[in-house]
Amino acid sequence: RYLLRRRARAPHCQRNMVVLRPGRPGLAAPGGGRGRYSVLGRRVALIASWAASGASGLLDDERAAYAYFGKSTAHGVPQSVPRYVNVTPEEFEHLALSGRPFVLEDGGRGQPFVGWSCDRFRKEYPNGVVKIEYVQGMKTAWSIKDKWEDQRHPIPNADPDGPQYAPWYWGVKGADDPEDAKTIFKGKKSPLPMVQKLMRIPDFMRSSQENQHEIFGSPEFWFSMPKAGAAMHMDQHCESTFAIQLSGKRKWKLGWVPPVPNGTLYKEGTYGDGAVYGKQYAPPLEAVVSEGEAVFMPSAFLHSTENVGDGCAASLTFQFRDPIPAQYFRQSLRHLLRSADFHECWHFMGQVAGLQEGRSKAKKPTLSSVDQDGDGRFVMAEAKSRIQRAAHAFHDVDGDGAVTAAELDA
Repeated sequence: RYLLRRRARAPHCQRNMVVLRPGRPGLAAPGGGRGRYSVLGRRVALIASWAASGASGLLDDERAAYAYFGKSTAHGVPQSVPRYVNVTPEEFEHLALSGRPFVLEDGGRGQPFVGWSCDRFRKEYPNGVVKIEYVQGMKTAWSIKDKWEDQRHPIPNADPDGPQYAPWYWGVKGADDPEDAKTIFKGKKSPLPMVQKLMRIPDFMRSSQENQHEIFGSPEFWFSMPKAGAAMHMDQHCESTFAIQLSGKRKWKLGWVPPVPNGTLYKEGTYGDGAVYGKQYAPPLEAVVSEGEAVFMPSAFLHSTENVGDGCAASLTFQFRDPIPAQYFRQSLRHLLRSADFHECWHFMGQVAGLQEGRSKAKKPTLSSVDQDGDGRFVMAEAKSRIQRAAHAFHDVDGDGAVTAAELDA
């Protein structure tokens, strides 16, 4: 396939740099924290101390990842992801296309669920059924009216620095599936329509039909007591994730796909729940989110969560299809193609790289198919679909806003 023939035009360290200058209040400085910065390109700036500290002694591909994600802390020391507030739709588009995780401090604005405690869910959805994760040989599904949060179940082989107890999950998105419904609610009245009625598409996200279908079709709620949460894993879906903290406080640990040696294919399950524990994997990034805040995470990212508050924490998670984290796809392309946990999305990445809509076979893209004004440049304004917008981000190697024939051939 065309995707398999991709190659870089320049070293990653050159391709991934961008200049930041003082701008609108609220945008974060690279490398975590908040500051008065405005992102002018598509790559995060390198921290001045990066070469001498965080990237010291790393493999070339991991060094390139440190540069791309702006990580300046040493290996084994997670760095906080950037934090933003009051982003515009254009800024969110730019951030999501890059595929770098970040926190929106007002990410839950306009969401009626924000402020709901675990007990509030019990009262509002009395026929709900919650499920304990990672447990076998015992009762796993409980009525939401029960005192399920009093149950503490250790995660098998838990990492000392990760969650110690299993979280509770309400996968309400599956309520329309007859096979799943019995593990989601009791009786004949599905709670899903009531959940969807309260949900809102964030005002900084595209409200396209594709996004509406995905967002309203993928809500799930997570509940956890202190020291409980999801074990480190990688999801297999192709869509990016948005997780809103409704109450309590959680710490996320995050990591891009690890480098895969040449001639190697990591089999499916390599990044299953807790599979990396005990194998010297050190998550490079982290984020702490409180009530009303939200985390953006691209597809193909390892992640774990842990309740670091004092009581029961509740969160709402959903996926969205547009924008696609195309620049992350390119940055980690070789390793994603060697990681079978992401195999369901290999064809999808081929569509992005090949400028192919639908399920047609990926092939070499042509500039004439997207260059509407015939000036020999493909600019974002000429992109008419999410695939074309993603392809523009994927191929705009120098970050100047225009894709040339040479960049398509690179």
